[in-house]
Amino acid sequence: MRVNAVFCGMLFFGVAFAAATGRMDAAQRALLGGGAQAVELCLSLAGAYAFFGGVLGVLREAGVCDALARRLRGPLSRLMRFSPGEEAALTDVSVNLAANLLGMGGAATPAGVAAMRKMAGATGGRASEAMLLFFVVNTTSVQLLPASMIALRAQAGAASPADIVPATLISTAVSTLMGALACRAFEARARRRR
Repeated sequence: MRVNAVFCGMLFFGVAFAAATGRMDAAQRALLGGGAQAVELCLSLAGAYAFFGGVLGVLREAGVCDALARRLRGPLSRLMRFSPGEEAALTDVSVNLAANLLGMGGAATPAGVAAMRKMAGATGGRASEAMLLFFVVNTTSVQLLPASMIALRAQAGAASPADIVPATLISTAVSTLMGALACRAFEARARRRR
């Protein structure tokens, strides 16, 4: 609700400023042109999202996701410190992280939501340490291959759309590490207070 109010306020301020400075024609062209560009961008990316979402669905049906979850069970259990009952979300957590690592954020979202629902059901709706760390790792944009960004750059006509991969690897490693360390520090602080 508040985001809508902020957006409407910005829109109103922009139109009022354009009217006050005599640039209503330019504002109208920008408003209508921006909407058309947004629709074109969504349509151009729909194919990439459909492809990656389909690949993820095939991998899940083929049992690859379950195999990945079995392989990640040990490391994720040590990393996330699941509360009793939260282990049921391990498959969804691993699918979400695998999709994010491949830069398929749109395909990762349903698995992330399913994982959070399972963990919330196990904890009675209270945020657990595993839920918080999972949320933070997702927020830090953990990825090895930024497929969506590469598709955006290719659509925009970049000469080498994949040249952002090294910078992406460095930034995702630093942000994920710092996010995980911050979670651990806050968990330790909360334990000391208890």
